[in-house]
Amino acid sequence: RALTIQKEDDGWTLTEPYAWPANTFAVERILTQLQFLDTKVSFETNRLGQAGATLADYGLAPPDLTLEFGKGENRYKIGVGNATAIGNHLYILSFDRKQIHVVDRSLLDSLSIDIESLRNPRVFKSSIFEVSSWNFQLRDAGNLRTRITKSDDQWALETPIRARADSIEVNTMLGRLLELKNLRIVEPAPVDLSIYGLQEPFLTIVVESDQSREALEIGDQVDADDESLRFAKLENRDSIFELEIGYLTELENAQSNLRDRHIFEIDTAHASSISFDREGSEAFALQMLETGEWEILIPDPQQGIIREKGSKEAIDDALGWLNNVKAFATSSKSGFEHDAPTNTDLERYRLEVPEFSISVVSNRLRDDSEKIEPPKVETLLFGDTDPEDESLRYVKLNDVVFVYLVSNDNLELILDQPFQYRDRHLYDLPKDAIITQASISRLSNGDQLLDATLEDGNLPIELADALNPLRVKSYLNENYASNVQILNKQQPWAYLLKATFEWSSAESAQSKEIELYISELTGGPLLAGGSIEKDSVFEFRQTFIDAFSAIAFDRVKRDVPDQPFDPSNPLPANEGESEAATVE
Repeated sequence: RALTIQKEDDGWTLTEPYAWPANTFAVERILTQLQFLDTKVSFETNRLGQAGATLADYGLAPPDLTLEFGKGENRYKIGVGNATAIGNHLYILSFDRKQIHVVDRSLLDSLSIDIESLRNPRVFKSSIFEVSSWNFQLRDAGNLRTRITKSDDQWALETPIRARADSIEVNTMLGRLLELKNLRIVEPAPVDLSIYGLQEPFLTIVVESDQSREALEIGDQVDADDESLRFAKLENRDSIFELEIGYLTELENAQSNLRDRHIFEIDTAHASSISFDREGSEAFALQMLETGEWEILIPDPQQGIIREKGSKEAIDDALGWLNNVKAFATSSKSGFEHDAPTNTDLERYRLEVPEFSISVVSNRLRDDSEKIEPPKVETLLFGDTDPEDESLRYVKLNDVVFVYLVSNDNLELILDQPFQYRDRHLYDLPKDAIITQASISRLSNGDQLLDATLEDGNLPIELADALNPLRVKSYLNENYASNVQILNKQQPWAYLLKATFEWSSAESAQSKEIELYISELTGGPLLAGGSIEKDSVFEFRQTFIDAFSAIAFDRVKRDVPDQPFDPSNPLPANEGESEAATVE
């Protein structure tokens, strides 16, 4: 059979026995062999009779293989005959039939390539960087068409709804589609497309760029037991081929799978203010100053607005959680609850008059490095819990129609009380302040666990470092109380720590004594503290917990063993500790 390869504007193409892009590497190999063809021996055909030989003796009448090549009207045809009796060579007949050449057998190897290897297996020619839009249409979904377009490297869903797309998910799916392979040609020139389910394709995928448009039509299953193996064809080519596509379900659910699940359209990491409004509770706001610091603004009937220094750490954490509030998918729900809710729907979700809302002002959109002027305000409305799953809650943006389901676990991590955003430096002391005295007593019996001074040289360094400056991990209550809730149980304070700070000013020496009430340490990494002066209850950081525990519980850090713990070889007791009893 004849194989014809022709060079077109977009590369080499098989034109016979069917039209299909050729494997460029295979074609280039043939061209290289021809370009560097080295003749070992040549002799004239008109002298064959003198030696009692004919062209047939060399496999050249007719040739086993005929190669025709050329450009434009200039065509050359050579015949390839038998292999030589000695050496790895073969005979070829020149295009004017006047000479027989002996050449290297590698030419035959390059020409003997089968058509499957000569055909480019890729279905699409486009690369992922060239594609500016793509769409697909499913017959079984009422010919629902999903279209995704790109602008400034960001993907967006255009149909069936206009919404942000998840660029990572889109690029992943598009990359898989562009790597689809033509497994084999089934029918080069089909008469009836309906036999293959291609009269009305099951799925049509269209990939577009500035320079081209490629459309793949996918029909019926090749094997009734294998849904992924399908008949297919390209819109501009007749040939029907086999195609394996094992992610049809993902394409069917592309409207949710490829959609951006983030709720906020702005980038909250660049927020300049946040406002909290809860029904039946005081509203408050967080405002960034020109210095980059934050302050808490609390409305007050007498004073107008009370301003407190805010914690950048706490606010950054809250903005991070807000940035990651996403539509939450379960086995039965996509997380995209409603794309066109009515007022009745919003009332059912309790989003018509929401119980709680958070407004964020930012000068950046998500995944965009350019500032926007003026900054954009987005308000997240919190609705009711899902009656079928109370771990999920309905939310929406005030100016966007979509209703989402999000995880309550994530929402509960967002602090919603003003005291929780207070500056986490408990005391505002000069930088040159030092601790000169510290004591710790047990409140239940008055036992003195520590009474140390800088002058005596017995002041624990770790405790001094943890207290100066003292940064709390978080605030647990708005006001000081005489007891604290530990493990869901109210308990009185267990210890009292007193510390004296001293520093020098321009006028005279200054000092300040602080008092901290401390809870009993739980089995977990939680140690609570209270300050009457600061009217607060808070959680200590780990550095303070370690320093305090070493004093209150006489804990000594062990060296990390070189090998994993071996029960048959227990760790040696520290000095002052008694050996554990062994029970057999």
